[in-house]
Amino acid sequence: MKLELLNLSNLNKVASLAICLGLGLGLSACGGGGSTTGTTPVVVTPEVPNPSGPGHFEVATFIKTINVTDITAALPKEVTAVVKPLYSVDTYKITYTTTDTSGRNVIASGLAVIPRKTGSQASPVLAYQHATIKTDAEAPSNHATADEPAVLFASMGYLVSATDYVGYGTTKGLPHPYLLAAPTALSVADFMTATSRWRQMKTIADNGQVFLTGYSEGAYATMATLRYLTQNKTGALPVSTFVGAGPYDVVLTLNAMLDAVRKQNPLVGALISPGFLKKLGANDRANVRNLLLSSALGSSSDINFDPTFLDNFLNDDDAAIVVQSNVNDWTPQSPISFFHGRDDTTVPYGNTDSAFQAMTKRGAANLIDRMDCPAKPAEHIPCVPAFLINDITRLGVLAKGL
Repeated sequence: MKLELLNLSNLNKVASLAICLGLGLGLSACGGGGSTTGTTPVVVTPEVPNPSGPGHFEVATFIKTINVTDITAALPKEVTAVVKPLYSVDTYKITYTTTDTSGRNVIASGLAVIPRKTGSQASPVLAYQHATIKTDAEAPSNHATADEPAVLFASMGYLVSATDYVGYGTTKGLPHPYLLAAPTALSVADFMTATSRWRQMKTIADNGQVFLTGYSEGAYATMATLRYLTQNKTGALPVSTFVGAGPYDVVLTLNAMLDAVRKQNPLVGALISPGFLKKLGANDRANVRNLLLSSALGSSSDINFDPTFLDNFLNDDDAAIVVQSNVNDWTPQSPISFFHGRDDTTVPYGNTDSAFQAMTKRGAANLIDRMDCPAKPAEHIPCVPAFLINDITRLGVLAKGL
């Protein structure tokens, strides 16, 4: 799924034609003679390659414009003390082709957010991956509001793409590939391709810089996507990736969760021990798995979470989790910044340790860095404001055209 790029030669020809016709210049300025006074401007839309299959851009639907003052008012006070939104933004629901967990093509959706800049300077692109959400109403394309993180990033000057993931938006009801690396990465990478094609069709210029970011499940999705882009050489790699509190080592995460349950309730902990459950029938394991999912998500969730990662765990199949879910141990070829709170009991800090140590052993120490959340206690949700501040600040140093 390579990111399709316009042929530069053709693009230059189209741009020249657009300037001559759209600005009403004399033909002499375009290689001819005579006057064009009174001619009607012509808008030329570039012909952008958009083949069918994964990454195909389907439809863009304008949602609304969100004012910069509303975005600022929606931010936590500790964020506005440091971060100052710059632009009002236009929001669009984008549909595109990707694949589900079975490898079948599906029409998924996501949110594209465009800052309302007055100048002609091209902007950097940022792919934002959302954290775990329990209802479809919270999916980015259904949540184009002033407090949506994708909207905040766009108000700072980025062209933002934020996929809903499969299982949300237009694919609600299909299994959401929760903590399954390959289908998660494809849904993000395909949306990046589709939104790139759409922007080219709309002549919304980007400057070639791409950034990736996400928190919690969004950090996991970001890491899975970066690994996919790196290993499959699908185009230019991001300038930088900033991830916060992600469950990159799913084996470690699930074992930590089980240890916590054992401490709180030894009897229940013994009953859900993978070694014990492996001896039970498939139906009994499925009942325990469903109980765990409902306990974690609550009764209000309307999302169909794919339980494969949990089935592998309850079946005591760590090898399958490593192959299908873990995204901690691979060799990056572009910079990654890790952010995490050491008191995090939702996604253990050991995930960042695991990824950092594995990548260092692979010789990538010069490409990775990490910082600890300064909140006290440095728990999962309380660390979100600090994550946003550091994310915007650190990427902003590298980004051009904001």
